[in-house]
Amino acid sequence: MKRELLIGLMILFVLSVPFSAFAADRDAIEKSVSAVVSSGKLDDETCKANAPESLYIFVMEADGKLLVHPKKDAIQNLNAPKYQVIYEQVSKATPEGVWVQYNWDGKDKNTFVKKAGDKIVGCGY
Repeated sequence: MKRELLIGLMILFVLSVPFSAFAADRDAIEKSVSAVVSSGKLDDETCKANAPESLYIFVMEADGKLLVHPKKDAIQNLNAPKYQVIYEQVSKATPEGVWVQYNWDGKDKNTFVKKAGDKIVGCGY
């Protein structure tokens, strides 16, 4: 009986760690995006300086044109048919910020997006 209880508690602990890590990551992402928006400097340098570890912050115009993104030379515009599923979600950005979800290349993505005037700033996992 004690063994089953101990195993159950260990499983519960192991399952709870990733959820708390995601919550911390979500808070860090929201703070990072908000810091970029508040700075008013929507450039590569500011985005890199504020990005959470192993993630990046992107900036796009409302029409989908990428201004700051690690792959901006390859992708250029999220409003292209190939990226429409991403564009539709990211375009839901509000001045307060909102989390959006979409599936890309078979992976569920969670992205925090915030309007900054006529631009959208985002970051996610």
